[in-house]
Amino acid sequence: MKANKKTLLAIKHVLECEQEFWDKEEMINEIIVETNLLKCEEMGENTLSPDECGIEWGEQNICNLDDFIREFSDNFLEKICNMLESFIGEDIGCYFEED
Repeated sequence: MKANKKTLLAIKHVLECEQEFWDKEEMINEIIVETNLLKCEEMGENTLSPDECGIEWGEQNICNLDDFIREFSDNFLEKICNMLESFIGEDIGCYFEED
């Protein structure tokens, strides 16, 4: 079975044109909340915001967590789009279990 070029390009287009079809910032914020990792015992049920957190190495401040998440998300989506494009015209039968 060959990958359907139109379907793959449509998905890629949706991911690349997030303003028209979906809200990337909203999705990122939902994922951050769903991880439930930005909590501190002293804060009770309150959570930290990624822009209140930093990534450090020893005494060196590397970057703000929010900046890292945004950059990582952009790169991740770009890689997903590249992967989708690489499937165009390829036999994808090996990805499905045979009954």
